[in-house]
Amino acid sequence: MATIEITHTPKEGTLADGDTVKGDGTGEILNAHGFRWFRSLRQYGIPQSRDRAPRIVAIENAADRLREAGHDVTVIIDGTVRDNATVQADKHERLEDRREALEAKGEKLARTAESLHRASDAMVEHLPLGQPVFPGPRGRAHRNLLERSVTTAIKAAHTAQEAERMPARIAGSRRAEAEKQRPDVVARRVKRREAELRSLDRRMASLAEHHPDTTSGRLYRQYEGERAELVERIAGDRAVLEQAKEAGTFGRYSRENVHADDAVRVRGQWRRVVRASPKTVSVTTGYSWTDKYGWEEVTDLRCSHVEEAAPSEG
Repeated sequence: MATIEITHTPKEGTLADGDTVKGDGTGEILNAHGFRWFRSLRQYGIPQSRDRAPRIVAIENAADRLREAGHDVTVIIDGTVRDNATVQADKHERLEDRREALEAKGEKLARTAESLHRASDAMVEHLPLGQPVFPGPRGRAHRNLLERSVTTAIKAAHTAQEAERMPARIAGSRRAEAEKQRPDVVARRVKRREAELRSLDRRMASLAEHHPDTTSGRLYRQYEGERAELVERIAGDRAVLEQAKEAGTFGRYSRENVHADDAVRVRGQWRRVVRASPKTVSVTTGYSWTDKYGWEEVTDLRCSHVEEAAPSEG
């Protein structure tokens, strides 16, 4: 029987390490509880569990099933919630490592493509231009040589195309990382997380009211961890928004300085304002209905009432 240690830490996430072997049944049990095989780490773990609240229900249930199967299991859970700055720094470091790996892969693919091109040329360079291919068995070697040369050239072209895609993938990764820190994206994330927090509070209250004996159980402890994580992430994002407000890149527009018939820039397009509400602005679409956006999505204003709308606190 295997000896397995299931651990959860903010930095590494949830991992299962031990002397498991293929066919001993541990993989099937772990997979049934959300674990997956991490080829790079050569061990099982729960995907996307870094800096997330530990999935205590899945972890403990998996440990129970493993023990029932005769395995020796130890569970160690560190439910510490790291601050946003540390989390973002770690994410950035991992992304940079991936970008370096993509850059190295692109260089290797380019070298491989060049080598394949040279190999393809070398196969036929001794053949005179216009050399006819004899039919039947007499020309079989010639035909096979030409086919190998063409196949190698096609492979070289595909490899070169893959190499050319690497810079675009790296640039796309950088754009995606930067976009997540845009004030309007952060504001939408705060709203989503606040809604998640309210929903979680309702679930915890319902659990405590209808099943008071479970408040010290696995599900309630998991909810407590999820709540602590949400509170920290919301606080970190709100701090980012406050900095953006101080820098004048967020919170400049509200119903105080945007009026009906003004033009606002939303998601890269200029739209005519129909109605300005405390939390949202309704704009024309060119059809019989209007679109509604949060104020965080308004990035510019053409006001018909004043030459330049003054920044507001909203």
